[in-house]
Amino acid sequence: MKRNLFSRKTALFALLLAAALILSGCNLVVKDPKVDAKQIIIKVNDETITKEQFNVYYDRAYEQAQSQQQQMQQYGYPAQPVDKKALLDSTIQSVVSEKVLRQKAQELKLDEFTEEELAELAKDAKDNYQDILDQVKMYYFGDSELTGEELDQAIAQQAQEFGFSEEMMLENARENKTNEKLVAYAGKDIEITEDDIKAEYEKKVQAEKDAYAQDLGSFGENLASGVPVYYTPAGYRYVRQILIPLAEEDQTALRTLESEKGPLEAEVTTAQGEVNRYLTALGAEEAEEKDKALVEVQAAALNEEEKAKLDELMKAEALDQAAVDALLHNTPVYQALAKAKEALNSKIDEIKAREDEAFAKIQEKTDAVYQQAIAEGADFDALVKENDNDPGQPEKGYPVCESTISFMEAFTKGAMALEKIGDISQPVRTSYGYHILKYTEEIQEGATALDSVHDLVKDELFNTRQDEAYTKLKEQWIGEAKVETYPERMEN
Repeated sequence: MKRNLFSRKTALFALLLAAALILSGCNLVVKDPKVDAKQIIIKVNDETITKEQFNVYYDRAYEQAQSQQQQMQQYGYPAQPVDKKALLDSTIQSVVSEKVLRQKAQELKLDEFTEEELAELAKDAKDNYQDILDQVKMYYFGDSELTGEELDQAIAQQAQEFGFSEEMMLENARENKTNEKLVAYAGKDIEITEDDIKAEYEKKVQAEKDAYAQDLGSFGENLASGVPVYYTPAGYRYVRQILIPLAEEDQTALRTLESEKGPLEAEVTTAQGEVNRYLTALGAEEAEEKDKALVEVQAAALNEEEKAKLDELMKAEALDQAAVDALLHNTPVYQALAKAKEALNSKIDEIKAREDEAFAKIQEKTDAVYQQAIAEGADFDALVKENDNDPGQPEKGYPVCESTISFMEAFTKGAMALEKIGDISQPVRTSYGYHILKYTEEIQEGATALDSVHDLVKDELFNTRQDEAYTKLKEQWIGEAKVETYPERMEN
């Protein structure tokens, strides 16, 4: 009898063990790492990518995903875990696309280069690698005691650890050139007619006209930054300036004071928030416990007569805010707000005094230059070259309109206050110094002449159609390829 019971227990244990092995995916089986690394993850036509090879792509993609998350966190976004399943799928798709394109380039002989092309690629790779070495030297060996060949070797070793070598840069250059040839192949039959150019030009003109109607200031930003413009809205003018800047030490001191003002402004905002919360709790029929506690603390600062008066004010049909504020000025929240405002106003007064002191130092030169500028027959352009301290000023001046927000408010107001072309402003004061402004030209409303943007429109239209053709052809090539993928083999 005992023997039978033992046999049944043994059999039951064996069944449970077998089930456990099945449910656990046979995790007790120890894999040979070398064999596992040779498993095929992707097969594109006759080319295979093993697990070992694919891990290089996946690890790189994972590092990039983590880096992006870290950057997002620096901008205040919450941390998000990397979706490994989605990352695996996207990496597989990326590798498949890369292999198909390489195979197609080889089939079309687009990966073959002339001696001249190879020499140019080698030069580009050498130059790019040197740029990498220079950056590594600047960021990692700025204070190094190493010199000569020893320093060069250390820099090259550090670059190697980051994955950079001249051979790698050459391989990248060859791949990029091959991709350029593939894109060019896709666009080899594209023709751009004059009718195409005219239609695209008219579309761009109308699009900008509509955009500037919604945001007039963006035209000036585009014009100043060199972005091609196809339509000029009304209301713009060119303004040249002579900037007499504040001394560098004064600008530094003022920037420091301004940075000190920020926390004080935040304290005022916080204190005002507490006052608002207190007033809201006073008027509420049912307040939260924390708000009730806030009301009780403030009530301790009032006598019976003041409490009665406050109750009367809060029950009135229209709130007399001035009377309430006068009554509550001794409560803790009002006192905290008053203290915060006092500190902020003190800092503002300090900044104003420091500004006045800084501007007094440049007043004499400003007055002299201004008198020269308004003198009969004065050459304003010559005065700009002689006195202006704004190296970024365009030759024609700055494009300005009423809606311009690219400049300080005082600058924009001073520029738009000039009534006619040739008028010169009195010195305008900003945090940079004094600006003497001249209204030099009205910018005429209307579409940019087609002749002046003809080639630009043609090139943009061709590139757009070429990219569309390449995308379509790439999808076709991938669809025609014999592709097999085994993502489940990456799970262990």
